[in-house]
Amino acid sequence: MEGAAPLAGLDDVGWDRLLDCRGDTGKVPELLRTLWRSGAGVLRELEDRLVPWHDLNDCRAVRDATPAAVPFLVRLAQDRRTAARDGVLHLLVLIAETADRGPVDTCFGVWPDRWLRACARALARTGVAGWCDLLDEDPERRRAVLRILAAAARADERVPGLVWESVLNAEDGERLRERVVCLAYATAEDPWGESWADPLRDWLERPAARETATVMRIALEHLPWWVDADTLDALGDLVYEGIERC
Repeated sequence: MEGAAPLAGLDDVGWDRLLDCRGDTGKVPELLRTLWRSGAGVLRELEDRLVPWHDLNDCRAVRDATPAAVPFLVRLAQDRRTAARDGVLHLLVLIAETADRGPVDTCFGVWPDRWLRACARALARTGVAGWCDLLDEDPERRRAVLRILAAAARADERVPGLVWESVLNAEDGERLRERVVCLAYATAEDPWGESWADPLRDWLERPAARETATVMRIALEHLPWWVDADTLDALGDLVYEGIERC
């Protein structure tokens, strides 16, 4: 089973040179194999080794093994045979948003910008089009995918075009609103430094009906420049359909 698509190439990575967040080498590929074979039991340990919470610095940490693991996690999350797909998606969201936020403090005595950039590149360059197949499933899974795509968009300029295509292909108002918010957030220059981006990020994580109209207004005001005025007007009519304008 290891030779199947999600873990193809796992043995080609020089894991013996890549420390995880517990200071070990070689444990991450072992855990990925277990995850593929038998499910969610190792997800907590993978989180602790790849993107643990740092209480002192109020942020998540990463290390050498984290970007190396991302392509395999992406393939596991996109493969319907993976029993713990939603758990893998959650882990990827943690990595994506940690990379998107950027360095807050040192990780294990090293400023982590190199690791974070590598995580974002891995997200943007591994099966990124495959996420579109998950955009029509249950709402929590859709929003997890959109949060991953938003982080990937800042590492590869082609990703916003993919998100825009998903906007045009949205089948209903709920999916359209989610994707419009994702596009606006994904194309923010400084999503953690611009106050207008905060409600978009919060809404993608935990959408609240009472906030939807406000979030739509903000998203429409901050869509990328290449969305022309006529299209923007049409989108405005569609995203407000069924909700009260503010």
